[in-house]
Amino acid sequence: MTDPVIQGASQLLQAILPDFSHPGSDTVRLPGADQLLERHFRQHRTGSQERAAISDLVYQVLRHRRLLQARVQAFLPEGVRPDSEQLAQAAAVQRCEGWQVLAGWQRLARLLGVERVPDAIPHTPLTPAEALSLPDWLWVQWSQQWGSEEAYALGLALLQPARVDLRVNTLRAERDQVMVALQGQGMQVQATPHAPHGLRLGQHYPLQGLAAFQQGWFEVQDEGSQLMTPLLQPRPGELVVDLCAGGGGKTLHLAALMHNRGQIVAVDNEAERLARLGARAKRAGARIVRTVAVRHERDKVLQAWENRADAVLVDVPCSGSGTLRRHPEIKWRLHSAQVEAYHYRQCALLEAGSRLLRPGGRLLYVTCSLLARENQAVVDAFLADNRAFRGMVLSLPFGLVATGCMFSLLPHQAGSDGFFAALLQRLV
Repeated sequence: MTDPVIQGASQLLQAILPDFSHPGSDTVRLPGADQLLERHFRQHRTGSQERAAISDLVYQVLRHRRLLQARVQAFLPEGVRPDSEQLAQAAAVQRCEGWQVLAGWQRLARLLGVERVPDAIPHTPLTPAEALSLPDWLWVQWSQQWGSEEAYALGLALLQPARVDLRVNTLRAERDQVMVALQGQGMQVQATPHAPHGLRLGQHYPLQGLAAFQQGWFEVQDEGSQLMTPLLQPRPGELVVDLCAGGGGKTLHLAALMHNRGQIVAVDNEAERLARLGARAKRAGARIVRTVAVRHERDKVLQAWENRADAVLVDVPCSGSGTLRRHPEIKWRLHSAQVEAYHYRQCALLEAGSRLLRPGGRLLYVTCSLLARENQAVVDAFLADNRAFRGMVLSLPFGLVATGCMFSLLPHQAGSDGFFAALLQRLV
């Protein structure tokens, strides 16, 4: 009889990983692993301990899939690919015994039902992509872009679970005030090393029921994301456009940095997300945010702000390759053709954002990608075609280094999600 935790994890993996249940589908539009887990637990009545065990096992497979495949493959006939249940079984072994001891291999063999239980640790050499559980194409791109040593360190960092960071909303509270309040609830909290208004939790806690959250004292936001918005240098009294506002995390940060003076136009092509932003802005006390729904980046609605904005934030849709700690399913859904499609979409959005700037205005281009095609290549192409713009030198917190107008935040160096930013200025 199959262990219910293994069975639950296997079912979820079939829904999350496209090559198990929906090969050839539009993987960009598949729900995230966190959404699918939430949906599964709403439909299946399970206890809290079983839910936690299933979730842990699913994320273990998503992070370490290629390594687990290699371990299982040692016991399968050539040409037979491991299925989702076998991967979940291997993940259970990895979490307990691991692969450095014979007991782990023996337990895996028994779980797989094979006849030949090993009497010695099998010799199974791994490629770097297998050891880091990355698709081959992604390892090749990163090793070419960063060098193999740096790429390996990056890959190791992305195998670690993401921590929970908070951004203190300075419109409502101060960092020390929020830290004391959370510690009073028995939480482990410390200041983030780089973001001046950030806090890092020692573990996951239920936050939305806290009075501090309901009163708008903080937002859940990765430290890396917190470091991006200040690079735009938003000032009180300015007109700022957030062209791809999405959920609005950076929009609300802009309002705090501007001390609620001026105007922020939050633009997105999903009206539902903008409606949620309105509720978040009210809780945060951000009174200067106006939401504008558009169909696309050339929507005539945007003409009202052409040549007027003091600053524009263009936080574009991207591969999300810098967020693999948080969303490890991305690496199994993403392929190089999608990166190319993102590149041209990003070029169009950067061009659209540039039309909104007044002469002398600033534009910050941001991605949560660590692929040059979505980052440096987009900015270089824009500057080559737009002589009225120049790069501006970035000012960063101590310990972080930019290259001129561009900055790559790497998870193994900063302990955050990965981001890229470039600061540009319109001259005339």
